[in-house]
Amino acid sequence: MNPIFVITDTLVDIPPKINTREDVRAIILNESKILLMYSNTDQMYGTPGGGITLNESKLDTLYRELLEEVGGINVKIVEYFGQTEEIRLSRRTEKPVNILTDYYHVDIQDYVNGSLEEHEEEMGLEPKWVPIDEAIRQNESALKSRKDKFITFFYTQTEILKVVRDRFGL
Repeated sequence: MNPIFVITDTLVDIPPKINTREDVRAIILNESKILLMYSNTDQMYGTPGGGITLNESKLDTLYRELLEEVGGINVKIVEYFGQTEEIRLSRRTEKPVNILTDYYHVDIQDYVNGSLEEHEEEMGLEPKWVPIDEAIRQNESALKSRKDKFITFFYTQTEILKVVRDRFGL
C-alpha cells in the first residue's frame, strides 16, 4: 500500500533509531462541510483522532478518540482512506518521531458530549463543521504568520485537507 504522502522535515536531525507513533484520524463529511477540531490556541484546524495506546486496535482507538473529541457514537466506517507518514519533531517531546497515520472516512450516527484530555483542553480544542476551503485558508494563514521553521502537525493536516477536498470534490 502506497502512502497518501510522506513528509520528512529536512531540518530535523534524524537519529539512527527513531521512535514510531501510530495514529488514527477520521474524515467526517456532511454535504459540503467537514467536521474538524479547531484549536483556539493555534487558530488552526485538524482532523479528529489521536495516538494508539498499548493493546488498543486502530478501530478501538478511532472510536475512543471520536467519542472523546466530538462526542461521536454509533460510528460507521465508510472506507479506509489511506495512510500518511511524517518524520518531524514531536509537539510534546520535541524529539524526532516517525508518525504513521491511518485515515478513515466515517459517518457518525449520534452525538453526545465529548470529554477532552487535559492537553486538548489546553489547546482550546472544539469540534466545528466548516467548509474545507475555509479550514485550508485558515491553516495556511496561521502557518504563514507563525513562520515555523519546522514542519508541524498543522502543516500535515493542511496537506491532508487538500487531498480530501480533491478526492471528494469539495
